[in-house]
Amino acid sequence: MIERVTIYGDSFADPTYAQSIHPTWYKLLEDEGYEVTNLGESGSGPMYSFKHMYQNAHSYNEKDILVFILSGVNRLCITGNHKEDAEIYDSITGPESKVWIPGSDLYEILKDELRYGNWKYESFLYALSRKQCRVFTYFLTYEESFFKSLLNDGKYYCHHEDLENACWNEYVEEERSRDASDDQYFRVNHLSAENHVIMYQQIVNFINGKPVPNFLQGIYKGTYNKDEFVYD
Repeated sequence: MIERVTIYGDSFADPTYAQSIHPTWYKLLEDEGYEVTNLGESGSGPMYSFKHMYQNAHSYNEKDILVFILSGVNRLCITGNHKEDAEIYDSITGPESKVWIPGSDLYEILKDELRYGNWKYESFLYALSRKQCRVFTYFLTYEESFFKSLLNDGKYYCHHEDLENACWNEYVEEERSRDASDDQYFRVNHLSAENHVIMYQQIVNFINGKPVPNFLQGIYKGTYNKDEFVYD
């Protein structure tokens, strides 16, 4: 029986605003009675999340479920400062790269690791689900998944809707012409209250062996009122 939920991820999970104007998906899990440990941090990527997960992996068992958001593989974790790490990535991959080791461009060495990193990360998570605990994965961009939903069963689940699209598809059709790239930061964890409930239901339904619902679409008109939604 699942008793503990450990969350890894980026701004879609960051608990900074857990006591916001509406319940968040991770707070709803707490209210359900699960012991929730939320290690999400805005701006972080899978390297950052796995630095924590490697330290904890040996302790997970049948009472645990991991909710893991696999964000963009370009989000390196070298200094621990996400802004500085983004600049390092740009310096490695940019057309005027100045990062070298003797005789070779560092990018030529790292490019496949950077490009296919999430393939390895999801494979590790699937292996963990075979041996120790249950795992529910989300991708920021679903196309970065190698297995997609092909391995889904009672122990492992990869949701087929990526969080980036869940965020954008909330808009009612006539509102999508607005500058949604700015507006997304005025939603708690980039999702409306209704889809926080859906995200909570997705995880709980998986735990209980029930069908996992899809995110709601066309329900949100957008807001730039910074006093209403403040995030990031």
